[in-house]
Amino acid sequence: MKVVSEYGHNLGKAIAILVNLFNPDTIYIDGEFNKAWQVLFPAIDESLKAQALPAYSQHLNVESAQLEARTTMAGAALVKRAMYDGFLLIKVLEG
Repeated sequence: MKVVSEYGHNLGKAIAILVNLFNPDTIYIDGEFNKAWQVLFPAIDESLKAQALPAYSQHLNVESAQLEARTTMAGAALVKRAMYDGFLLIKVLEG
């Protein structure tokens, strides 16, 4: 369970960055780690409370999802690339 907890804390930190940038209403978590939701989701929540802006995270819903298609992976890859090459940050700062 320590691995799941550590994964949850790290995932929570990454989600906090996205919450601070985009202020979403809901974040969906999918994957094999959801089977250990009793450990995973509290760890994610703990990191979100420590890292995300309170105004953005206080009404945030983090939910388990069972997506049929893996089409979300392409979108996640685009966001990751945009964050790493600075394109996303520039767009956010430009407004």
